[in-house]
Amino acid sequence: MFKSKRKRFFSLASLTLTASLILSACGGASSSGTASENGGTPDSSGDKIKLTMFIWAGSNQDIVPKEVVAEYVKEHPNVEVTFEESSNAIMYPKMVAGKQADPNNPVVNFGYFNADATAKGVNDDMWEPLDTSIVTNIKDIPEQFHQPDNKGIVWGVSSFGLVYNKELVTTPPTSWNDLWDNEQFKGKTALWDYMFYSYISPLIATKGEEIGASYDNPEPAFQYWADHSDQVGTLVTSNDQLKALLESGDALIAPFSAQVAQTWIDDGSPLAVAYPEEGAISFPYSLQVVKGSTPEQTRVASEIINELLSADALTRYAEATGTPVTSTAAAVPDKYKDDPSFSVETQSNGINPDWDVLAQNSSTWKDLWDRLVKTNLQ
Repeated sequence: MFKSKRKRFFSLASLTLTASLILSACGGASSSGTASENGGTPDSSGDKIKLTMFIWAGSNQDIVPKEVVAEYVKEHPNVEVTFEESSNAIMYPKMVAGKQADPNNPVVNFGYFNADATAKGVNDDMWEPLDTSIVTNIKDIPEQFHQPDNKGIVWGVSSFGLVYNKELVTTPPTSWNDLWDNEQFKGKTALWDYMFYSYISPLIATKGEEIGASYDNPEPAFQYWADHSDQVGTLVTSNDQLKALLESGDALIAPFSAQVAQTWIDDGSPLAVAYPEEGAISFPYSLQVVKGSTPEQTRVASEIINELLSADALTRYAEATGTPVTSTAAAVPDKYKDDPSFSVETQSNGINPDWDVLAQNSSTWKDLWDRLVKTNLQ
């Protein structure tokens, strides 16, 4: 999926992220809005260039992109940007359907995509190459984070750990095994529907040899979850849904982004994050332009992406969301200097899912999940 040796990307990425941190000195319901509401006015000298940008919903993910876009349209009044706010789990299938209906009229023109959507997009020929003469801030991001042919750029790497209700859980989790083999979480484990990297990948990493599961032979892992389906209380499809379940105690534990969970904790949620002893899941985030956009849309999207990759914007994004960023020019916010997700140890010992296999076999894995596991859930 990435330049140089793809199988080695995430171990290299972890090491490079570590270096960048030192050098820097330190899936919900869609909603939409228009950037012109924040400043820009129509340019009577020509047609407006209209784009749709995809951003993640909730957890402060919208703050920096909306600020950056508002400043851009203020300086370029012939541009109008509409936001689609959702999760990649919801948006990516819409993008595929849109491409099948009309490849020259993409549902969104550019935006933020997680590792799963990025890999699927490579497989589906979804991404337009970035023009590095426009996206000049790409120079501050180490080569290991560049996509082949510059079809996107990894700007941040988060960690997936175990998020739990610290007020209701008597013994905090310490291992991925707590998801599928811990009596206190029976019927109280929440899983993201079809987010296989968060509960199949760690199962393969920790028990694959024991149960005969691998990325080439995933069925034993799905069967293992089927045999332990009484652990699962709820399948979720949005951040807000998961947050509500964990806060109410209807769910006690979930594999999820440590960074998003930290924003909830900062806002007063009675939650905590445990980093499993086997390692957290390394989870890259990319900015990409969607194929089928017009040359004008592609140019504007590239210019906005360049602003989003600036040291200032990435530092502010890290401040707002707690996401470790890859740019060597960006700074680690003071409040996250001691956050484990920014630490050398956490980033160097992550579990690295095989994103290429996940993308290429997504329909097969979905079928296994539906047939073996979901049929056992009430």
